[in-house]
Amino acid sequence: MNCREVRELIPWYAARSLPPEEREELILHLAGCASCQAELAQAVRLVWGVREAVQRLPGVPGETWGKVLARTRGIPVGRLDLGSFLLGISVGLSVRVREGRVPLTGELRVLGRRVPLFEIGGGAR
Repeated sequence: MNCREVRELIPWYAARSLPPEEREELILHLAGCASCQAELAQAVRLVWGVREAVQRLPGVPGETWGKVLARTRGIPVGRLDLGSFLLGISVGLSVRVREGRVPLTGELRVLGRRVPLFEIGGGAR
């Protein structure tokens, strides 16, 4: 692994999200490269600085979540559909605020007919 490749992976390593195989190669390179070690040190300082800044942010007031739920009741919050137009089949996931909860639902659509697969009704209040 050369310096250019290592520098591309350093942010992932600093965030602890680098796959084990790449992590091992990166560590081997770092053992003998002062320039990349300095780059890693800078990336780690940045990651920790961002984490500390986020922790200092004020929390969301308790009544805010209730106001959001009241305004979005029944409105879809998010939806993901995967499928084939040619075959007429799609699988969808959706999140919608309903009765103070945010359930996740899944459905299968075959030639325009909806077949519910699941609903996870939990979610936050």
